[in-house]
Amino acid sequence: MNQFCNFDLSIKGQSTLKAFEKGAIPGLLSKGYCLYDAMILANRAGKMRFENTVDNLVVTAGKLLVADYLIGDGLSLNGLTWHAIGTGTTTPSVSDVALTTEYARKVLTTKSRSGVVITLSVFYLASACTVFVKEAGIFGEAASATPGSGTLFSHFLQSYDNSAAANDLTFEYNVTVN
Repeated sequence: MNQFCNFDLSIKGQSTLKAFEKGAIPGLLSKGYCLYDAMILANRAGKMRFENTVDNLVVTAGKLLVADYLIGDGLSLNGLTWHAIGTGTTTPSVSDVALTTEYARKVLTTKSRSGVVITLSVFYLASACTVFVKEAGIFGEAASATPGSGTLFSHFLQSYDNSAAANDLTFEYNVTVN
């Protein structure tokens, strides 16, 4: 008799954007603090100017990337490595393979896991994100500094006007695997 195990695997992500007074985070990083601790200290010092958390869409390409990782299908297994911001306002779709209008990208500053929650964080100097941010995404497998490179894992709308370069921005992306 064949017995099948029935299980569901789900991946859910959330992104938190925080805007900090220009220079607060770099100053703490230069003193040896990690990004997470720098954000906490800057917040306690009253330097955080904005915070917004949104759910995101794990796109089909991202799910296929996870499936390839699970079977070791010839991938480098670097994981998710880059974060990008853009100005597009099109509602994310499961068929997306890129941001609508990518503006800038940064290699992830920190990656960690606690149980089934993966946390990816990135920091943008105010001078690197002088735009009205309206979308963001996480990329892996062959992603690089080149816009549009790599495989899009998730795409989400997250809005903050930093066109005057008034604040440094951090993004903390949490992925829960159930």
